[in-house]
Amino acid sequence: MERIFEYIADADCNVESFLKSKGYSSRICNLLKKELGLVCVNDKPVFVVDKLKTGDKIKVILKENPSKIVPFDYKIDFVYQDNDIAVINKKADIAVIATNAHYGKSLNNALANVWGDFVYHPVNRLDKGTSGLMIVAKNALAHSILSRELEQDKIDGVKNLQREYLAVVHNTQDNILQGNGEIEADIGIAGDNSLIRGVVNSGGKYAKTYYNVISSCAEYSLVRLTLATGRTHQIRVHLSYIGHPLLGDDLYGGSKKLIDRPALHSEKIMFKHPITGEHMQFATALPQDIESILSN
Repeated sequence: MERIFEYIADADCNVESFLKSKGYSSRICNLLKKELGLVCVNDKPVFVVDKLKTGDKIKVILKENPSKIVPFDYKIDFVYQDNDIAVINKKADIAVIATNAHYGKSLNNALANVWGDFVYHPVNRLDKGTSGLMIVAKNALAHSILSRELEQDKIDGVKNLQREYLAVVHNTQDNILQGNGEIEADIGIAGDNSLIRGVVNSGGKYAKTYYNVISSCAEYSLVRLTLATGRTHQIRVHLSYIGHPLLGDDLYGGSKKLIDRPALHSEKIMFKHPITGEHMQFATALPQDIESILSN
């Protein structure tokens, strides 16, 4: 797998400094050091420690060795794709990452059925039971840039990579979620099970979630959520913490009476294209299993 990128140096510096300013991670720069000719300046092979002058023409050949992946015959809903990224509307019946529980039947395997052998670079990973929009990068540079944007917490201001979710949460007679607000509570591993997260008093990571209630009834509320931080199971943990677990999320206190998976959907995603810088925005409708709850 090979992708070529071309640039014009906008300052006097060394090659590695310039590449890092364009989003190349230290890992990618180390790969470029292994073979002379992967980086050329004014059509001459150079090392990443070599100097650049303003106006120099830089060409980078980014090579990745594709992995041998067992293909899985599964229909993928591609919302958008080009040479660098794909935006996928993921269904709630497929895991993003293969584990022993669903070996050979993950999104990785389904993409191999379409793309052949490739290097898997999921950006915003959704839980198996979560539906909606996610990004898969098609090369290491796109993944490096988008992952860096995803990991940057923006407590105040706007994230360059923004996600909005829709969720249906439980209400009780004395506790109906209404209006809008924020949930601010550290999240860490809860107890002895490393897979389960919870709000913790020490040893966790700062987490902040904004919510806006769209509609409410006695049994449940439809809520739009945005994340200031990106912690594992953040939405699920925070909603459970305030007494409004997701419908279907029995791991964090929800009931499966109306739906057999967490009622969480990645509705919108907004970001700058990692290579072109173009503003990208995508949205997708609620899936039928969540829509049917709201229509009853």
